[in-house]
Amino acid sequence: MKRFFEVAAITVVFLLICLIYKGQPIISYHDGFSWDGEYYKGITEQFYQGSDRISGEDPFIKRPGTPYLIAAYSRLSGTDLLHSAVLVNLSGMYLATIFLFLWLGFFFKKFWLKGTLTFLFMIAWYLPLRVTLYDPMATDAWGAAWFMAGMLFLPAIRTMFERKKNWALLGYMLPFSLVVEIGSLFRESNAVLFLALFFMVNPLHGFDGFSLKNFSFSQVGRSLQKIWKMYLVRQTGFLFIPLIVILLAKNFLSSHTTVEPSEYSYVKTLFKWFYTKSLPEYLLGLFQACGPLVVLLPFYLKEIKGLLWGKQELLFLLILAFIFGLVGGSDTERIFFESAFPILLIWLGYAIKAIYASSKRWWLFVLCLLQVVSFRLFWNLPDYPSNNWSIPFPFFGFFGDGFQYLFLYSHHGQYILNTILFSEYVFLFLATWYVLSRKTVPKNQKPDLE
Repeated sequence: MKRFFEVAAITVVFLLICLIYKGQPIISYHDGFSWDGEYYKGITEQFYQGSDRISGEDPFIKRPGTPYLIAAYSRLSGTDLLHSAVLVNLSGMYLATIFLFLWLGFFFKKFWLKGTLTFLFMIAWYLPLRVTLYDPMATDAWGAAWFMAGMLFLPAIRTMFERKKNWALLGYMLPFSLVVEIGSLFRESNAVLFLALFFMVNPLHGFDGFSLKNFSFSQVGRSLQKIWKMYLVRQTGFLFIPLIVILLAKNFLSSHTTVEPSEYSYVKTLFKWFYTKSLPEYLLGLFQACGPLVVLLPFYLKEIKGLLWGKQELLFLLILAFIFGLVGGSDTERIFFESAFPILLIWLGYAIKAIYASSKRWWLFVLCLLQVVSFRLFWNLPDYPSNNWSIPFPFFGFFGDGFQYLFLYSHHGQYILNTILFSEYVFLFLATWYVLSRKTVPKNQKPDLE
C-alpha cells in the first residue's frame, strides 16, 4: 500500500510538470517535425496508411516501434500525427519514470530521496518529458521505458543465477528476453542489456590479487583461467536466450522493412565522432547532462565503488554509456544520460544521502538551486530556427528563451560560451572540494536516511 501511494505521488508530480510546460511551443523546424522527426514522419505515415512493407533510411528504420504506436493512436483518435506523438511519447515517458522510481527502490528506502532523483529525471530540458512537448516525433521516451523495464529484471536474474535456481532463472529470462526484443525495436541500443548479463559472474574478480609490480604472462593466464571457470556453469547457457530472441526480432524486422540507400553507417559515425569530438566538448557535455550536482560524484566514489564491483553488469552499462556519449552523435548530453541514468542516479543518490547526513547539508541546497537553473525548470526551450541572436551571459546554462536553441548543446555552442560554462563547472568543483574538506565538529545526531 505504501508503494501505491508513492507511485501516486510521483504521478501527480509528473502531471504537474506536464501542466507547467503545456505552453511550450512546438519547434518550427520542418513544421514541427525537427531533424530526425522528418524521417520518423515518413515511417509513421506508412504505418498509418497500412503499408505491408515499411521503408526508411538507417538508423531510423531500425526503430519502428514508436512510429507504429503514433500511427495506431492517430487512426483510433482521429488526431494528427504531431498531437498523437505528444500523447504517445508522454505515455512512454510516464512509464519510464515509474519504472525508474521502482528501480531506485532497490537501493534506497526513503521516499524523499527516490522522489528527488526521479524529479531530476523528469525536469531535465533534454530528456523526453520536456522534449516531447518541443519535438514530439522523437523516439527516446519509449526507448527509455523498455530500457528501464529490462533493468527491473536484473536483480532477480542475478539472484536466481547466484542461487543456481535454474527453473526460476528460466522463468525470469523468458519475459526479460521479450522485453529486450521489443525494446530493441524502439531503440536498437536496448540490446546491450543482453550483453550486461554476462557480467553477472563479476568477471573482474578474476583479477583479484593481480599486481602490475609483479607482472608476468603466467599471472595473466591464471586470471583468465579463473574468469573462464566462472562461465563454466550450467546457468551460463540461459544467458544466451535473449540473443536468440533478438535475432528473431532482427529477422522479423528485415522481412517487413526496406532500408533505403543513404550515406549513413554505424561504423563511420563511430569513428567520425571519436576523432572530431574534443575532450573539453565531451566533458562539458557530461557536465551539462548531469547538472551542477555532478561535482559531488568524485567525492563519493567509495559509496558507489562497492555496488559496481559487486554488480559488474551495472559497471559495464555505465562504461558503455560513457562510450555512447563520446561516439553516439552530436548531442552528448542526451545520448550519455539516457544510457547512464539508471546507474548514474544511484551514484548521485548515494552522494546526496551522504552530504545530507553531514554538517555540509547547506551546500547540497546550493547545488540543488543551481541544478534547477541548469535544467531550465523555469523556462521553455527556445524555438528553432530563430532570428534572435542575442547572447545572454551563461550561468550553468542560459536564462530565458531569447537565444539560439543549439547553444544549449556543447557541440553546437559558441567557443566563448562553452569556455565560460566549462570554467563555471571547474570553479564549482573546486568550491565543493573546499567545502567538503573543511573540518567541522560532527553533529551529535544525524538524520535517519536508511
